[in-house]
Amino acid sequence: MISPPEFQAAQDAQETLSSLKENAERYLRIRLGAKILQTEIERYREKSQGPVLRRAAELFALVTEKRFVGLEPDYDSGDQPVLVGVRESGEKVALAGMSDGTQDQLYLALRLASLEKFSADGEPLPLLVDDALVNFHNARARAALKVLGNLGPKTQVIFFTHHQHMVHLAREALDEQIFHIQELVETAGRK
Repeated sequence: MISPPEFQAAQDAQETLSSLKENAERYLRIRLGAKILQTEIERYREKSQGPVLRRAAELFALVTEKRFVGLEPDYDSGDQPVLVGVRESGEKVALAGMSDGTQDQLYLALRLASLEKFSADGEPLPLLVDDALVNFHNARARAALKVLGNLGPKTQVIFFTHHQHMVHLAREALDEQIFHIQELVETAGRK
């Protein structure tokens, strides 16, 4: 015969075991659900962003003169999704590890890839670029101007600059027949 204290201990142990089993099952359901959700998010991201990211990687390689050969989604130390540049050696470089000019080249590549995707799916929009190449050294600026020039047949590209050397680089990089330079002259007495 079981005494009341032993009975109570057995009953407490059974309740604890039951609670532990329920919590373990709940934990497994939550973890499995989180894994399924993460897999579906990655699948959606690849389906939706894959073409834009692939094209941005191609453009990034062009405007960085192949100093970077690709782009990849990755995760930072806080498990947040980030985009990294990939060097030919396979080294991954986070945004913080890139120079200001290279960061601008990455942003330009992403914008141009998005514009190309949008234009392919619908009505092309003109592209207005305002001194976006100021942090590029000359060789990379020429490469970016060539990329912008290649957009010309697909959409109108309007490039604003007050840096005369950008005009010289455009003349070096592009066929004179695909662009027009309009200089704005400040008139006396006008503020």
